[in-house]
Amino acid sequence: MQIAKRARTAILALTVAASVLSISAVQVFAQDNGPTDPGVRCAAKIGPGQYEFYLPGARATDVNGNKWVCGPDGQWFRDYSALVKQPIKITATQINASVAVFKG
Repeated sequence: MQIAKRARTAILALTVAASVLSISAVQVFAQDNGPTDPGVRCAAKIGPGQYEFYLPGARATDVNGNKWVCGPDGQWFRDYSALVKQPIKITATQINASVAVFKG
């Protein structure tokens, strides 16, 4: 009876030890995904001698309402994805005038 109890305890201890060793071995091979801060910033002047800095991918709007995106090189570029397309409306008189021009 004592031998069976000791055998179960030994098997349990070996199982726990093996699982602990396998977990720590997995952590040893973990690799860094790279820097979380790329070290690049876009500067925006907000007043005399005052600047705000943005990370790449950040969006900002200037005083004229133009939208800008901070690029991966630290330079601003226009955010054309923010533009809204306006539908073109053509009236019957515009169509007739253009047909008359092509025939003449």
